[in-house]
Amino acid sequence: MRLTWPFIGRSGELASVGAALSTPGGSGVLICGQAGVGKSRLMREALTAADARGWVTRRTAGSSSALSIPLGAFTAWAPSDVGDSVSLVRGVLNALTAPNPPAPVVIGIDDIDLFDDLSSFVVHQIVQQRLAKVAITVRSGDMVPTAVQEILKAGEFDRVTVAPLSADDSTALVTGALGGRVDPVTVRQLWELTRGNVFYLQHIVEQAVADGGLVVEDGWWRWSGEPVVPSGLADLIESRIGALPDEVGTVVDVLSVAEPLELAVLERITAPAAVEEAESRSLISLQPAGSGIEARIAHPLYGQVRQRRAPRSRLRRLRGLVAAELAAAAPESDDVRVVVRRATLELDSDGDPDPELLVNAAHGAVWLGDLQLADRIAQAAVRAGAGVEPNLIRGHAMSWLGRGEDAEAVLAGIDTVQLSDRNRARLAFHRASNMLWALTDPARAKGIIDEASDVTARDARPYIDAFLTVYWFAMDRPAQALTTAQNLELSDIPVVGAELAWALAQINADAGRTSAAVDVAEAGYAVAVRSLDAPHMIFNIADAHVSALVFAGRVSKAREVADRARRQAADLPGVAPLLGAAVAGRAALGAGDLGEACRLLHQAVEGLSGPHPLGWGYRYRLPYATALAMRGLTDEASAVIAPLAESPRPFRLLDFERTLAAAWVSAGQGAVSEAIGSLEAVAARCREAGRFAEEVTALQTAAQFGDRTSAERLDALTSLVEGPRVGLVSRLATAAQDADPAELATLSHEFEQMGDQIAAVDAAALGARAYRRSDKKGSALVCSARASALADTCGGLRTVALRLGADEMPLTERESEIAMLIGEGLSNRAVAERLTLSQRTVESHIYRAMSKTGTSSRAELAALFPRRRRAR
Repeated sequence: MRLTWPFIGRSGELASVGAALSTPGGSGVLICGQAGVGKSRLMREALTAADARGWVTRRTAGSSSALSIPLGAFTAWAPSDVGDSVSLVRGVLNALTAPNPPAPVVIGIDDIDLFDDLSSFVVHQIVQQRLAKVAITVRSGDMVPTAVQEILKAGEFDRVTVAPLSADDSTALVTGALGGRVDPVTVRQLWELTRGNVFYLQHIVEQAVADGGLVVEDGWWRWSGEPVVPSGLADLIESRIGALPDEVGTVVDVLSVAEPLELAVLERITAPAAVEEAESRSLISLQPAGSGIEARIAHPLYGQVRQRRAPRSRLRRLRGLVAAELAAAAPESDDVRVVVRRATLELDSDGDPDPELLVNAAHGAVWLGDLQLADRIAQAAVRAGAGVEPNLIRGHAMSWLGRGEDAEAVLAGIDTVQLSDRNRARLAFHRASNMLWALTDPARAKGIIDEASDVTARDARPYIDAFLTVYWFAMDRPAQALTTAQNLELSDIPVVGAELAWALAQINADAGRTSAAVDVAEAGYAVAVRSLDAPHMIFNIADAHVSALVFAGRVSKAREVADRARRQAADLPGVAPLLGAAVAGRAALGAGDLGEACRLLHQAVEGLSGPHPLGWGYRYRLPYATALAMRGLTDEASAVIAPLAESPRPFRLLDFERTLAAAWVSAGQGAVSEAIGSLEAVAARCREAGRFAEEVTALQTAAQFGDRTSAERLDALTSLVEGPRVGLVSRLATAAQDADPAELATLSHEFEQMGDQIAAVDAAALGARAYRRSDKKGSALVCSARASALADTCGGLRTVALRLGADEMPLTERESEIAMLIGEGLSNRAVAERLTLSQRTVESHIYRAMSKTGTSSRAELAALFPRRRRAR
C-alpha cells in the first residue's frame, strides 16, 4: 500500500541546500548521508523550491543498467542528429544549461557513482564552466569514484549532511502518513527498529498496513502482533550486507542477539580479525562506553534480517556463549543490567538457567522499568523452583501493568505458612495495594491489610502502617495518613518506601508545606533508586514534587524537576515515557506554556486512558482539560472530562483539580459567577481538610475571574502556606477588592517574574479595566497591550479578564456575563437556568446592555461577544 509521506524534520537542511544553490560564485551542494535517510527527497524538495523561485530545474540519476551506455544519465537531453562525441557533449550541455527564455539552472544528480565516463565528463564541464548549479547526493561511507572527486575539485561545493530523523520527527512522519494518531508503544517499536531511516520506515509501515499488521483500534494506529520486516526490504538489506565469510557472519549474529557488547568480550567469543572486517564493511559500529569500547550492530534491521535467516539452534547456541562469557568475565557482578542480560540470554539459550540468577534478574527488570520482561523472567524462576519470591515479583509487575485480576490470582495463591513475618507483611502490602489501585476496591484492600495486621509481628509492622498511610491518603483523609506515618522511616521499608514517599509528598504539597514535601520527595527518589521494585513510582513522586513547587510559586524549579523526570522516562520501556510527558505537561501548565502543556498532556491522556482509565488516565485528564479551557477550547475541554462522570473512581477524587477544570470551562463559556461560586465552595472544602495550598490556588483563580471577596482569608493564609505565591495572591485579592490599578499592574510583573504567566496576564487585564473605570485611558491601554502580549507567549490564552480588559463596552459584570453566554449560543431560558436567575431578569439585563451598546437586537449584542474558536 502506497501512503503519502510528508516532508518532515528537514527544514534546516532544506534551508542550507537553498542557501548553497543561491550563493553567487558557488558550484552547488553535496548532500551526504547514509543510505535511506532521505537525501534524494531533500534534493527533490530543494529543486521544487528553486522552481518556485523561477529557476529551471533538471534531475537525473545513475543506474547500473545505463552504466555501459555513453551519456546514459543524460539521454533525455542528447541531440538525435549528432554523431561525434564532441558535438554530442556540446548538445547535451546546451540542452541542460541554456533554457529559452534564459533563466538560472540547477541540476539534481542522484547515484553519481553509477555514471558512465561521458556523463561524468558532462557534469565536470558544467561545474568547471559554471554553466549551472549542481546538487549531488553521495552515500556516506562509500568510496567516492575518481571521476566524482575530480568534479568536486573543479568547483566550490557546500556540504550538507543528512542525519537519520530524530524520534520525534519519525513520530510526526508516521502520524502524517497514516493520517491519524499512532500508539506511543507502536511509535517506540518503529523507532527502535528503524532508527530514523526514512526508507526502512516507509517500507515497514506500508507493508504492515497492507498486511493488516498495523490497524486502527479505538482511534489509534497500533501494531497487531510483533513488527515484521517485509521480505522485499529484507532482501534489499541482505544485498547491502552482501555475502559474508562465516567468521564475519558470526560477529554480526552475536551482536544481533546480544548487543551491545564490550569489544573485548566480542573478540573472545569470535575473532579480532573478523570484528575488524565487520567494522570495515560498516556492519558494526564501535563506540566509547565508560572506560572501554562497545560494539553494536550498525543498524537494528541488519540484526533482524540475520536472525530471520539463521537456524534457531544457532541463535540459541550463540546466546549461551554470550551468557557464559558475561558470567566468566564478571561472575560476582551486581550490575543490574548485566544480571538482566545474562538471565534473558539464558532463557533463550540451550543451557539451564540458574534460579537465583533469574530471581535477581526479575527484580532487576522491574527496577529497569521493563515489567513485561520481569514477569517473563519471574515465571521462568517459578518453573526453576526458586520459591516464593518470583511470585511476589510477578504480582507486583502485573499490578503495575494494569493486570489486577492476574496479580491477585498470583499473590493470593502464595502459601503464607512458609513466609517470614516481614515477607508476610510485604505480601499483604502488595495484595492490598493491587486491590486499591489496580482493582479499585478500597474496602477489600482495607480488609486484607486489617486481617494481616492482626497477626503481624512488631518488626514487620512498617509494611502495614505504610499501606494504611497510603490508604488514608487515597481516601482523602490526610490527617489520618499523617498520624499513621508518624513512626515510619522510608529507608526501613525499601520495597514500599517510594509509594509512601509519594503519598506524604502530595499531602504536604496540598497543605502548603513545601519544604517538607520537597524533602520527602528527594528521600523518595533515593529509596526508589535503591529499591528493585519501584521504578514507575519515581513519576508519581515527581508529580507530587511538581505540585508542591507550583503551589508555592517556584515555577522554574518545578519545570526543572519535570524535565529531569522526563529524561529518566525516556530510558524506560512501557508507559514510562507517557508518565514523563504527563509530569512535564503539568509543569508547563503551571508556567502558562499552554501549547506545550496541551501537546504533552494530550499524548499522556490518550496513551494512558486505555490501560489505566481510573488511574493515570483519569488523573491527567484534569490538567489537560484545564489547559484546553484556558485556550478557549471549552467544548474540547468538556469532552475530555465527560468520561470521568461516567466512571467515578473510589479513591483520590481529586476534588480540587476537577473543580478547577470545570471552573475554567464555565468561565470560558461565560458563566463567570457559576465558576466563582464553585471555586469558593472547593476553597472551603480545602480549608476544612487542611489543603491550604489548594485553597490558595482556588481563591487565586476566583480573583482572576473577578471575585473581590477573598482578601481577608488570603491574608490569613500567608502564615500557613510556604512560598512566594500566597503573598502575591493575597495582594491580588486586595488590589481587586480596592480597584487599585497601579498595584494590579505591579503584580502582573511580579507574577511574571515568579513564572505564572496566566496570573501575569490576568493581573494586567484587571489593571486595564480598573484604569479604564478611573478614566485613565493611556494607562489602561498600556496594561491592555501588556496583557495581550503576554497572552500571545502563552500559546493561545483566552481568559475572562483578558476579554473584559480589552473591552471598552460600558457594561456591568452581570451584563457582560449574560452577553457572553448569548454569544455562546444560549437562549434566554438557558442563560437563566445557567445563572439561577429568572428569565425576566435576564431579559432586563439584555435590554439594558442593548441600550448601553447601541445595539438594536439580541443578535447584535451577541455579536459583540463572538463564540470562541474551536480546535482544528
